Amino acid sequence: MKKKLWSSIAAAAILLGGAYSISEVQAASAGNSASAGTSKTLIGISKAEQAALKAAPGRVESIDLEKKLSGAYYEVDIQQQNKEIDVRVDAYTGSIISVREEADDDDDGDIQPADAAESKAVISAAQAAEAASAAVKGKVVEIDLDRNKGSLVYEVEVRNGKVTTEVGVDAYTAKVLYTDEDWE
Repeated sequence: MKKKLWSSIAAAAILLGGAYSISEVQAASAGNSASAGTSKTLIGISKAEQAALKAAPGRVESIDLEKKLSGAYYEVDIQQQNKEIDVRVDAYTGSIISVREEADDDDDGDIQPADAAESKAVISAAQAAEAASAAVKGKVVEIDLDRNKGSLVYEVEVRNGKVTTEVGVDAYTAKVLYTDEDWE
C-alpha cells in the first residue's frame, strides 16, 4: 500500500512539475516577445530602412522580415563601395540589434548604377513597398533590388494569409510592373 501511495505521489509531482515547466517556457517566450517591444505592432519597412541607413549609409539592396523564437527583426542589406553591411533592426522597437560588415570582393551581380544620375533617381525600398501594398493587400515581408532586362526592379514579397504575391516595382518610377501569386 505504501509503495502504491509513493508511486502516485511521484507521478503527481512529475505531472505538476512538467506542467509548471511548460507554463514557464511559454511565459518566457511571451516575455521575449514583449521585451522585443512594448507593442505587438511591427514598425514597418519604411522605419526599418530609415533606422538601418542611420546606422550604415549606402544603397539598400534588400530588406527581409525574419521571425525567430527570440523575436522578430528586419535584416537590411546595404551596399557601400566595396563592402556589404548587414543591419538587423528590431521589428517592434526599431532599435539596431547588430551591424555586420563584410568585404564585397566577389562578383555576385551587385547592382551598380551606370552613372551618378541613375543612382539619384532610384526610389527607396520603402517607396517600393508602398507601391506594392497599394497593388496587393497584405504585409510586405521581403524586398530585393534586382536588375531585370537592363532595368532596376524591386521584387517585393507581400503575404496575405496563405497567399504570397511577388510584386515587381520599377525602381525609378514606382510603377507596378507585374504580380505573381503563389498559393501555399
